[in-house]
Amino acid sequence: MDWMHETIKQLPKGAFLMVKGNPMTIGWAQFGIIWGKKTFTVYVRESRYTHLLLADAGTFTVSVPEYGTMSEALAFCGTRSGRDVDKMRALSAGLFANRFGGQDGFAGCRYHIECRILFRQDLNEDRIEDKTLVDRYYADGDTHTMYVGEILGVTEEPE
Repeated sequence: MDWMHETIKQLPKGAFLMVKGNPMTIGWAQFGIIWGKKTFTVYVRESRYTHLLLADAGTFTVSVPEYGTMSEALAFCGTRSGRDVDKMRALSAGLFANRFGGQDGFAGCRYHIECRILFRQDLNEDRIEDKTLVDRYYADGDTHTMYVGEILGVTEEPE
């Protein structure tokens, strides 16, 4: 389970959520067990291009860089939209071929966590009990959708 500990350590610095060759930087995620399946849950704002891509994707992959690396690529993918720019081309980045039926990952990362979407749910501001969170994260009304993915497999990319 080294990948899980490394992912938890790296997430505050960012990881790449990959859908249809489009990387989006994420910093929020959860691991768990639901319906007897190992899961990885990600959150994507409704305004993001990745939200549109996930609508019919069925799968996603989270590519986790080695701790503290790839900060420029993470910053780029977190501030540019795939609607406007081919991020992979702009970064001269390659894809890491999926091995378990998920999406291709962002090459050069330490781990690739391939997932099949089991459940999606729009977050409702009215159900967030701590209203300071609503003020902090959703003052503009741009809420997240939660995607619970069954972990199909994890690959450690060779160095």
